[in-house]
Amino acid sequence: MQQSPAIVLIPAYNPDSKLTTLIRELKGRFAGIVVVNDGSATGLDVFEELRAQSIPVIVHETNRGKGAALKTGFKWILENLPAAPAVVTADADGQHTPADIAKVAEAALSHPKALTLGVRAFSGKVPFRSRFGNWWTRQIFFLMTRLKIADTQTGLRGIPRALFQRMLTLQGDRYEYEMRMLADAKHHEEYPVQIPIETVYIEENASSHFNPLKDSIRIYGALVKFCISSVGSFFIDNAVFSLALFAFARSTDWKRATNVLVSIIIARAVSATANYIFNRKLVFKSKVAKSASFLRYWTLVLCIMAAGYALTASISRLADAQGFWITLIKIAVETALFFCSYNIQKKWIFKAS
Repeated sequence: MQQSPAIVLIPAYNPDSKLTTLIRELKGRFAGIVVVNDGSATGLDVFEELRAQSIPVIVHETNRGKGAALKTGFKWILENLPAAPAVVTADADGQHTPADIAKVAEAALSHPKALTLGVRAFSGKVPFRSRFGNWWTRQIFFLMTRLKIADTQTGLRGIPRALFQRMLTLQGDRYEYEMRMLADAKHHEEYPVQIPIETVYIEENASSHFNPLKDSIRIYGALVKFCISSVGSFFIDNAVFSLALFAFARSTDWKRATNVLVSIIIARAVSATANYIFNRKLVFKSKVAKSASFLRYWTLVLCIMAAGYALTASISRLADAQGFWITLIKIAVETALFFCSYNIQKKWIFKAS
């Protein structure tokens, strides 16, 4: 069997005999295998056995996370294996078969400008947390990037040499690093290549260190905080509106329509300013000058308000919608505008040029 010139990179944390079995099966297929011990407390005998087989084992003294382990591996390969045309990342728990690893390696070598992914079908008997975690992240990932990725949590990936340096610049040390790697693919010259692989779950995926809820929140941390900020602004807006309306009703003789309009303006000014402060300091942690970002933010607020009104009115008119259906249209429009607002704030308002 002819060996693939691609290098297999395996980050490992507290491995067991499944890692040594996998390495044994891969040695005849690949020119090189590199393992990163990410601060393991157990399974140290496994690493000793790999060293005895002349497998390079890079050590993190403490557990730094899968993303950090992958970046350490990429850096080591760049410095020590300058002729490596591609790297295939695989998990240490035996849930990627040698045949599938070889398929992804072959695809990565055939597409030297694209990220290659080994994607599972999630059919048959799949643990709930894996099925739920992948469905959840897949839907949000598409809304944020417009990339249709069948398996956002796959650890089996082929990275061509042209992307090595790019992988080192991505932020994140844990599972969020892999998601940023996927999101970065929208900037590559070629669309990600997706290779169907076998869906393997050993002992109901008990060895996985991925927590669907906690790690999804970490992965989408900014979006989660953006949601909290938006909900908070909603309550502030309505509270200020109610107070202003009550105050004007008691202290003036203005007409009701005027009271409502002025109360809306005051409420929106207060809630939008609070939302701006929260997003700038806690969601995006922006260092853009306040004057510039504040002006951009209010431009966006006015545009979103105008777009929301125009789209809701236009769609309602075209669909001849009435009553409750107009409310549903408004919800759909504002949901779409919510994600537009998030991306515009992230990429324009709070991003330094």
